[in-house]
Amino acid sequence: MIAVDEAIQSVEKIYQAVTGRSAPPQENVYAPIPAEKDPLEHVEEQMTRLLAALGQSAPVPGVETLSWTPPLTLWESENEYVYAFEVPGIPREQVEVVVQNSFLTIRGQRQSDKDNNLKLRMTERPIGPFRRTVPLPMGIKQGEPNAHLRDGILEVRIPKDKEAATPKPIPLT
Repeated sequence: MIAVDEAIQSVEKIYQAVTGRSAPPQENVYAPIPAEKDPLEHVEEQMTRLLAALGQSAPVPGVETLSWTPPLTLWESENEYVYAFEVPGIPREQVEVVVQNSFLTIRGQRQSDKDNNLKLRMTERPIGPFRRTVPLPMGIKQGEPNAHLRDGILEVRIPKDKEAATPKPIPLT
């Protein structure tokens, strides 16, 4: 039960961070899973309700609902930042890269279907939708990033804006 308590505390912290309010009090600490429901299905329904309450989009029925996060490696040179995400086995058409405000987001999907004759029985590699959002540092050139997918590595290069990164003293009057 310790793991459940920790999970509840984490969700309450997320709720407070997103809404700025404390989580509403509950009469019962734990919501029992109805006997007629599959436990995994019940948890997915509850997560969908939570995401909807937080303003996130709910998963599409029939599509894998659990998401995964690609590992990231970040390099920095004098002129640019290089973000490298590991997404092996994912075709270029299944990957989206977006820079918005001061965040870089990648998202896409790894399909589970090999072909019509094979049925997935076990995998140690995550399948289904993925998403990773990382904050961008100050002093980057807006509108100039480029992305390449090669050998299972999605590489996003974002040039630095040396003028924006240089501190500018403000004279006092």
